[in-house]
Formats: sequence, structure tokens, C-alpha cells
Amino acid sequence: MKVKSLGYVVIETRDLASWSRFATETLGLMPAPSPHEDVLLFRMDDRPFRFWIQRGERDAFVRPGWEFATEEAFRAAVERLGAAGRPVELGTAAEAKARQVAAIARSSDPAGYELEIYHGRFLDYAPFQSPSGVSRFVTGEAGELGLGHVVLAALNFDDVHAFYKDVLGFGDTDLGRFFLAGGGADDPGVGFAFLHAQNARHHSLALGQLPPNESRLVHMMVEVASVDDVGRALERAQKNEVRISSTLGRHVNDKMLSFYIRSPSGFDIEYGCHGLQIDPATWVTTTSLPVSDWGHVWARPESEG
Repeated sequence: MKVKSLGYVVIETRDLASWSRFATETLGLMPAPSPHEDVLLFRMDDRPFRFWIQRGERDAFVRPGWEFATEEAFRAAVERLGAAGRPVELGTAAEAKARQVAAIARSSDPAGYELEIYHGRFLDYAPFQSPSGVSRFVTGEAGELGLGHVVLAALNFDDVHAFYKDVLGFGDTDLGRFFLAGGGADDPGVGFAFLHAQNARHHSLALGQLPPNESRLVHMMVEVASVDDVGRALERAQKNEVRISSTLGRHVNDKMLSFYIRSPSGFDIEYGCHGLQIDPATWVTTTSLPVSDWGHVWARPESEG
């Protein structure tokens, strides 16, 4: 009973207006009807929403929503969470209705990151129309690829890695060792695990052996259909004076052609196309050493000017 996909993300912000502009004018997401005045919803396909942005007292990533294909798989995951010693809270009918799912539960991983699991493939049959002209977000013919991926940092890397594999059913796609300090004799490298759900996306989750940051997320990724969609988004980001965290480049392991921008909640969003798709049933785990074939030059931290 394995997790099917990354269904949605929950994000907190002190400035809903900034997120609204960023989501529509830079990312190209479509606004959706919201159940509450302090919540913004955004679509990228025929699902009712993929981004849930709520007003709060911080700017941060709150939690991902991991989708299970059936009620049986969902119930089994709830049982495994409890058996693993993780706190589990079943959502109410009202909470499931707000999320537009059949049933929902909340828990956390061994690093303390919150997560939601759910089942129920609700659809919004209104055609997706990007306000910024994005041709299409890549989520699969029936949304089975999910919205993209999320990357978490955890110093208790082995425990967290084992949790996502043993409890939620992720599989290893690539076990990277990245030498971010230049690869000299004194650089031990940083371990990364790229994990796939039960779909063809190269990874829906990645874990880095790093200390968590204030925004509670390293980055998340959304995928569009073409290089033109990526290029136009980069132009929109520059026009809208959004911080460009990394220049255009292509990653080694998932082949994503992408750039990175800073969201209003403080974490980065990778915006890319042409990501590698795999068969999760037959894939043999790889090990990658370089991060990118080319590009992806990172900007200096804001504190350095």
C-alpha cells in the first residue's frame, strides 16, 4: 500500500496578496474558489486545487498532502504510522470536505515535518486556464504524476529516509552524493535521497542531509510542458522582480531543465520542463555525483548583498 503521488501542498503566509500575485502572474496558476476568506486556492490541472495558501503568523511551508489510490491503502498507511510510533490524527468530515477529499489524516516524520495523507480523487471539470498563458502543467493524463516534488532537509537522514520508504512506501530512484564545498579532500559530500511514489515521476520527494531552514522546505518543483513555458516564466519572474535563486540549468539525475525562484513564503520553487519519467516497478536505483549537467548557478544569500 504505497503513496500514489504528491497531491497538494499547504503553505502559510502573512501576505496573501503577495502570494496571489506570485501564483498567478509568475507561476501561472489558476485561482480556484476558496472555503475561507483567509485561504487562497490555486489549480494547475483538473483537481480542485494543488496549492492551499493560508494566512498565518509566519511565512513557511506547512505540509505536503500525499495521495493514496484507495481507501484500503489510506487505512493501511494510517495503521503503519501508528505502528511506527508516529502521532496520527484523523481529520473530521468537515476538514475532508474543505480539502475536497474523501478522508484525511495528519501526522509527522522523524524530523518533525508535518504531513497529510488522504484518498479520494475529486475533480473540478472546469477547463484549466492559466492567467499567464502557461500551455500546460505536467501532472499526468489523469493527474497521476501529482503536482511535482518537495525537498526536505534532515540531519537524522537515515531515520527519515527509512520512514518514507518503510511507512509510506516510497522507493529509491537516486541516492546522490553531492560535493557542495568543491569536492576537495576535506569535503565529505552531502547525502541526498530522491524517492519515487507509485507513478512515473522521477521523484516526488527528496531528502537532503542538511539542517532545516526557517521556511521548513528546501524547495518544491512544478513542471510545465515546454521550454517556451519555462522561458516565459523566467521573463515574468524578472519583470515582476521576483528573486532568481538559480539560473537556468539541467539536472543530471532527473534531466529537468529548470530555474529556481524565491516564493513569498521564503522557500524556493523550481520551475522546469522535460523531466525524466521512470517505471517504478522496474527502475534500478542510481547514484549521482554532480548536481547539474550545466547551469544552475546559485545567487549569493541576501545577507551577502
